[in-house]
Amino acid sequence: MLDEITAVSGLAVVIIDRNTHIVATSNDNSICRTLNPPDTFVGACANDCGRAFERTREAGAPVDFECHAGLQCRSVPVGDRKLVAITGRTFVKASNYREATARAINGDWRSFPPTKFFENVILSGSMQELSRLDQQVGELNKDLFAEGGKKVREVVPEPQTETINLPPVADTRLPDPFESSLLNYKIGSATDESADRPDPFESSMMNFRLEAQPTIQNQDITDREAWRSFIPSLLKVSYKLACRRILEFLSRHYGIESSLWLQREGGEFETAAVYGEFEDKPVRIGITPDDKRIRAAVRDDSPIVLKERQAGSDKKARLIQLFPVVIGGEVRNALGVAREEIDSELGSRVLKFCRYVASRLEILRLREAVAERERLSRMLKEFSDQLRNVDADQFWDKVIGLSAEMVGAERASLLIIGPAEGLTAKATVGIRVDLAIAEDIGDRVARTILEKGKPVLVTDTSRAQLPPSPSERRYKTSSFISYPLVLGGKGIAILNFTDKAGGERFERRDLEVLDSIAPQIAVAVDRMALREKAGEYAQLSITDPLTGLLNRRYIEERLTEEINRSERSGEPVSFMMLDVDEFKSYNDRYGHPAGDEALEMIGQILRENLRGADVAARYGGEEFSVLLPETNTEEAQAIAERIRRHVEETKFPKRKVTTSIGIASLGGNVNSVRELISAADTALYQAKRAGRNNVKVYSDSTVDAGENVH
Repeated sequence: MLDEITAVSGLAVVIIDRNTHIVATSNDNSICRTLNPPDTFVGACANDCGRAFERTREAGAPVDFECHAGLQCRSVPVGDRKLVAITGRTFVKASNYREATARAINGDWRSFPPTKFFENVILSGSMQELSRLDQQVGELNKDLFAEGGKKVREVVPEPQTETINLPPVADTRLPDPFESSLLNYKIGSATDESADRPDPFESSMMNFRLEAQPTIQNQDITDREAWRSFIPSLLKVSYKLACRRILEFLSRHYGIESSLWLQREGGEFETAAVYGEFEDKPVRIGITPDDKRIRAAVRDDSPIVLKERQAGSDKKARLIQLFPVVIGGEVRNALGVAREEIDSELGSRVLKFCRYVASRLEILRLREAVAERERLSRMLKEFSDQLRNVDADQFWDKVIGLSAEMVGAERASLLIIGPAEGLTAKATVGIRVDLAIAEDIGDRVARTILEKGKPVLVTDTSRAQLPPSPSERRYKTSSFISYPLVLGGKGIAILNFTDKAGGERFERRDLEVLDSIAPQIAVAVDRMALREKAGEYAQLSITDPLTGLLNRRYIEERLTEEINRSERSGEPVSFMMLDVDEFKSYNDRYGHPAGDEALEMIGQILRENLRGADVAARYGGEEFSVLLPETNTEEAQAIAERIRRHVEETKFPKRKVTTSIGIASLGGNVNSVRELISAADTALYQAKRAGRNNVKVYSDSTVDAGENVH
C-alpha cells in the first residue's frame, strides 16, 4: 500500500515512531538515505526530520518544513498508532537543488559518492502533491508498511493485534506516476474554468494528480521499467555522453532514428547531442526557449513543427518535431525528432520519458558545472602565475600557447596592430603557414572583429556566409573563435582559435574562459608592445654616453606613449625632474672631469633606486628626469625622497652633493607631454627656492618658474 501511494505521487514517505526511529520507508530521496544511517537521524537532520514527531503531535495537524538540505517536507499524523509520516522530501525550488549539487561537488557533502548521492533525487513544483497525500497517508495501517519490505517495530506493547481494514483500492484508476502536471494541461478560452488553473510554467515535471485517470496501460508499465533500468547508467557518465545515450535510448526503445537534444544556454538553445542523420547534416535551431510558440507547446503537450531553411529549391526541406522540456518552471531542454509527423500516442510516451529523464540530466549538468568552475578557477590562477613570470623573449609565444591550452585549440594566432594600422602576426600555435610573410593577414575575419571590438564564436563556417579560407590552411573543423583584446575602448590585438581538440566545436563556455583571461592579456600585450618600442628607440642611439641613461629624445617619446596608454587604461602617470644643486660651482672648482664623474654617480644612484618599469633619462647638463608609469603622486613623492636621501648620503670624491626634485602627475590642468614636463619643472623651481636638497610636488596653485634656476 505504501509503495502504491509513492508510485502515484512520485514523492517519498518515511514513517517514524515517538522515539524518532524510522519504521518504514518508500521511494526515499537518495540524499536523505545517504546523509543518515538506517532507522535514525543524525547531524542537522536530527533537528529537522528528527523533531517531526514532536512538532506534529503538538500541532495535531500536518506540519510543513524545509530541511537543511533544501528539501520540502510535510509531517502527517498516521491513524491512532502514535506514528508520524514524513512525506515529500522533494526539491520545490530550483535554487535549492542547485545549491545541493554544489555542496555535493565541492562543499560539505563531497565525501559522499555522487552516484549514490544522486541516485533518486526527487523534484516537484509546489506543495500541492504533499497536500494530496495527507488523507491516504493518515489512514494507513502500520501493518501495511511491511508491503514495502520493511517490518514495522512495535512501539507500545498491546494485549492483542488489531487490524484495520481499509476500503479496497484495486479499482482506483491511477495516473502514470511519471506524468507531468503539464502533460494534461489544455488551453481554454478566457471564460473557461481552466483560466483559473495555475500557469503550467509554475509547475514541474514531477507534479502528479491523484484524481481519477485512465488505467495505466501495459505499454506505460513497460516504459517505466525500461526507464528505471536505463536512468542509473546516466549518472555514471559525462553530461555530453548522457545526452547522447538518451538519443540512443529513444532509437532503441521508441524507434526514433534521427534526433537531437538541446540545452538552454542563456536565452538560446544549443545542441548537446545528435543522433542519426543529424550527425552528418547538423542543423541550427533558430527558436528560443522563451518564444511564445514554446509556451504554447508546453501548454498543449504537443511538439512544434519546424521546417528547415534551404538555399536551393531542388532539395526537400526537413521537418523537425520539437518537444520542449520543463524543469523547475523553466524550459531547460528540448528534443528534436526528424519526422514529418509523429503519432500522438508515441509523442505522449516520448514526452513523458523526456520529462522524467530531464531532471536527472539537469542534476548531472549542475554537478559538472560546479566541477568546471573549480577547474577554471585553478586554470586562471595558473595562467596568471605563468603570465606574470614569463620571460620577455618568450612572451608572445607563451601568451598564445597558454590561451590555446585554456580553450583546447590545436591552432591559434595572436595578431597586433602594426605599421599603417595593418595587422602583424606576433605568435602562432599549430599553424603551418608563416603568417609573418602572409599578405592581407586578418582581412577575411580578424580585422572586422577587431574594429567592432566584440568576440565572435562560429560553430559552422559553412553557415556563416564568410569568404572561403585559403586552401593551404587545411582546417580540421568548421568552428572558430576570434577574440579582440580591448584596452580603454580601443582594440590593440586579436586572438584567433581554430581546430578544437577532438574535432569538437567551440562552445559558449570557451568564450567565458577567454572573458576571464582577456583583461590580463590585454594589459600584458600593451606593456610588451611599449617595451619593444623601447628596444626600437634604443637602436636609434637614444642613450646618453656619459651616464648610460636614456636621453631627452627617448623620454619625450615615451611620455607620449605612456599618456596615450593612461587615457585608455585610466592608470596614473607621474614625472620627475631632478637637478644637481650648485653644479656650476662644482665644475668651476674641480674641473669638468670631476663634474662628469659626479654625474655618472648620480646616474648609478637612479638605476639602483628605481623599479623595473620606471624610465630614467639625462635630460640635459646636470638635469635628469624620471618617468613613473602607473604611479600616483604619493608614490612618486616616496620614490623621489628615497633618491634625494641616497644622493645626500653618498660620498662623492670632491665634496658633498645634493639634488632638488620636482614632481608632477597627469590630470587636472596637466594633460599633455609639454604640460607634464612644464609642471615638473615648475615644482623643481619651487624646490630650489625652498633652499635646495628637497622635493616639491606641483599643484594648480604652484607659481611658474619665471627664471632659469639651473
